[in-house]
Amino acid sequence: MNILITGATGFLGKQLTLKLLKEGHDVYALVRNKRKAENLSQEVPVDTKENLHIIEGDLSLKDAGVSEEQLFLLKDKIDTVYHSAAFLSFDEEERDKTFKVNLDGTKNVLHLAEDIHAKNFYYVSTAYTLGMKRHATEQLHEKDQTFVNAYEESKCHAEHLVLSYGHTLNIKIFRPSIIIGDSQTGEADTSFALYGVIRGLEILKKRTARKKELQNQTFKFLCNGETSQNFVPVDYVVDVLHAALITDHPKDIYHITNPHPPTNRLLFEMVKEKLDFHNIEMVPSDYDGELTKEEQGFNAPMQVFRPYWNKNIDFDDTNTRELLHKNGMNHLNMDKAMIERILYGNRTPVKP
Repeated sequence: MNILITGATGFLGKQLTLKLLKEGHDVYALVRNKRKAENLSQEVPVDTKENLHIIEGDLSLKDAGVSEEQLFLLKDKIDTVYHSAAFLSFDEEERDKTFKVNLDGTKNVLHLAEDIHAKNFYYVSTAYTLGMKRHATEQLHEKDQTFVNAYEESKCHAEHLVLSYGHTLNIKIFRPSIIIGDSQTGEADTSFALYGVIRGLEILKKRTARKKELQNQTFKFLCNGETSQNFVPVDYVVDVLHAALITDHPKDIYHITNPHPPTNRLLFEMVKEKLDFHNIEMVPSDYDGELTKEEQGFNAPMQVFRPYWNKNIDFDDTNTRELLHKNGMNHLNMDKAMIERILYGNRTPVKP
């Protein structure tokens, strides 16, 4: 098949690109950053390089910035568009940019898909479009509700937009939860969320080792220990996205989530053990006691993640289970050994 991907140079998009090339598909990667495009090309195995085609574009422009010449070449050629490009920010000051990229940009990619007569449009959203609810169904959530941040809100609005094009495109929406490294190799080309916490702990350990007066101090990490984190390995997400390409399944929305997510406490203890950094303790995120300068410096960047650390969410993934079953594939089973591989399989720790 001929497949067009936005976000092909990103964490998920790159792995999806490599998977599709490995399966023998031709991939047309819509990119704006030439340097990232070159890096992507360098990671593509030699025997599949001729199947990777770089298309210059810009999500903020009509038809995603694809030139008239390239539009002509793509017309009636592309079977499926995977739209995975997004602006991931929880900063309210970047609200306008978030909506411009995630909503307006999606509209431009939809128009592109229509103009080149693509058959399928697969939109990569997020599992967190449910607002403040604790149970998420594989259905559209209402736009008029309270969201944790502008990112979630923009993706919810984009889902409504995408499904409104169902009369001209075969639409599917995929909602991954928090994507982390490969379940086998641990490879993770990201410093977001969990990896930011790990790096913060590594830096704190490094600073502690340099100052004698800090070495016997116990530092507080503000986080609710019994809350679960819905992590999913990037290869599992890719496998679900690929399964939808090769198997006819009538549903519109698919949760790519973890049925048995690990708790913050479990992850925290595993990280402490691996880092050999035991003079840190987890306290509830609503702790109102005094924090040292070091504790403030460590905890401050984590504030944007606390809404996700403070509540458990139940995700129905019936549609995904059915899709996997039709492909003879297993549902995600993330055990402790897998978590260890993901956390430390291919990471370079901060040097002391």
